[in-house]
Amino acid sequence: MKYILTLLITLLSYNMYSQNIIGEYWRISEIIGQDTNYTQEYVLQKMDKDDKPYSMYGNRIFFDKNNTFKCSYSATCGNDCFPSSVGTYKLIDNKHIEIDINEFSQTGDCEQKKIALNLKLRYYISQKTDKIIKLIKSDGNIFQDNLNEKYSLMVDNYREEVKNGSFDLLNFKTNQKDNFLRVNAYIKNKTKIKNYKILYTQKLDGTFLINLVQNEDAENDYFYIINAFVDNFEYNVGYYKLKKK
Repeated sequence: MKYILTLLITLLSYNMYSQNIIGEYWRISEIIGQDTNYTQEYVLQKMDKDDKPYSMYGNRIFFDKNNTFKCSYSATCGNDCFPSSVGTYKLIDNKHIEIDINEFSQTGDCEQKKIALNLKLRYYISQKTDKIIKLIKSDGNIFQDNLNEKYSLMVDNYREEVKNGSFDLLNFKTNQKDNFLRVNAYIKNKTKIKNYKILYTQKLDGTFLINLVQNEDAENDYFYIINAFVDNFEYNVGYYKLKKK
């Protein structure tokens, strides 16, 4: 009886995952469609309805009940850049959502843009708490979804431990334009690791790419390769290994 009750509670919580995001305004870590190269993960945080002045600003997304969405940025000052995107969505099941981005636009004190997009993305819905949900890119394989959820949490551990110190880790320069090539250049030139695999890449604050990497020649040996855009010619790259056990 206890097992059946636990199972029912678990199934009920799963049913709530996809429905939870509909008809609510959420803060979002980045405007969907602003960067079409790195779409691995978006973090949604439920907005505090009681804090109305504060909740009006920042990156927001709204999934309407009519299966459309709008994602936009707003600020207290008009002297800013205001990106936004619109499109449609479909709930695949209780743990997956498909998002079709139709248009990205940008106004304000920046390059003016209005770009038609035909970008279809599928995400696994990972609920961290009742107020925080992650959309983690999915290929429909639930086993890989669960692994990516674990990897995403491991990157969160990096962010918690390093906080704002990522710039201090960057000790290698390269002009490689591709993230994989930048990781490869760092490992080849700055470590003795021969065989490795990039497990997960997360974008941080629009500046850093954080790569969770596994040393395949050792058991449970994970580390992070961080890189950040510097100018039109160079990227700075760094290495980190968690101190917490």
